[in-house]
Amino acid sequence: MTSKLAAFAVCLLLAVPHFSIAGETLDDAAMDEMHRQFSEAYNRGDLDKMAATFAENAVRVTPSGTFQGRDAIRRSFSDALKMGLHDYSVQGTISRPEGTFVFNAGTWQAKVGDRSFHGYYSSILSSEGGQPKIIEETVVVAAP
Repeated sequence: MTSKLAAFAVCLLLAVPHFSIAGETLDDAAMDEMHRQFSEAYNRGDLDKMAATFAENAVRVTPSGTFQGRDAIRRSFSDALKMGLHDYSVQGTISRPEGTFVFNAGTWQAKVGDRSFHGYYSSILSSEGGQPKIIEETVVVAAP
């Protein structure tokens, strides 16, 4: 059961860059606000708001599987919430522009019951409808 909890613990969303995406610039304040809004959505179980951070055709790679498309990603978050994940937070450590994309990486943490989990992520962001959206994300659980 522990490995199952750890696998679901990786169903967390990642940081947002503070660079230009398709002519729009996200500064540190905008990045912090997006982190806050996603964390609040996660901790209250707002699946629609969580999934909306991803592009329609995004791909997430996690220890529990590969999820393609916003609907599949939404379902992966639903599974994580059913396991009782709470107290989610994220800390971006790297954000840099790469052409018309932004590369982002950092750490995440959450709890299942009283047990803490943490790990690492990387993501690639683009613009969809004038909003930054994750188009690819890879999430891992840290080794004990």
